[in-house]
Amino acid sequence: MYVIIIGSGNLGVGLALALSSRKDDVVVVDHGADSGRFGEGFDGMLVDGDPMDMKVLELSGMPRADLVIAVTSSDNVNVTCVQAAKELFGVKKVLARIADPEREKFYRSIGLGTVCPTVTGVNQVLELVLADRFAPFAASLDPSMLCVHTLPEWVGLSFSKIVPREGGHIVGVMRGGRLARVVRREVVRSEDTVVIALKAEKGGRSWSV
Repeated sequence: MYVIIIGSGNLGVGLALALSSRKDDVVVVDHGADSGRFGEGFDGMLVDGDPMDMKVLELSGMPRADLVIAVTSSDNVNVTCVQAAKELFGVKKVLARIADPEREKFYRSIGLGTVCPTVTGVNQVLELVLADRFAPFAASLDPSMLCVHTLPEWVGLSFSKIVPREGGHIVGVMRGGRLARVVRREVVRSEDTVVIALKAEKGGRSWSV
């Protein structure tokens, strides 16, 4: 695969090294691109020039590129480069790094391949936080669990006031497809699925969703 990477920052260098190691033909385009940042193992090509210059893009081999990835620090540069690649040079697969979530959403909606580091960064942090909350809960699962949709009479009450008809005790809550430990003073919502730990009985786990 012939890949052109616009930008030689940390992300651009990382992508270039990763794709080059897969034996892809990699060309990095950036003003002031420094070969010393790529190390001796990089067998791709560097084009030192303004990526906004169509002549520079043509020199990089844009007309025969299979993939163009624009990852400079400027959203404007990235969008302009991938639009030129797609519309002027006929590159079928393009990807632009766009830091502004609203702009990323817009350009994605009109058919550009985009990635937003702001959104992915937030999601990664949330996953780590939720994983940290989930870990102690996962370690204390009883042999038998019951998942129950919130009953009408539970809505608006704190978890500390809920007495499950099935017996046992509430140990978790499912919200938005994620499992979290219950905060006793927290209020039950209509969309919640309550996780109840039962005593171990013959027949193993029981699930009711």
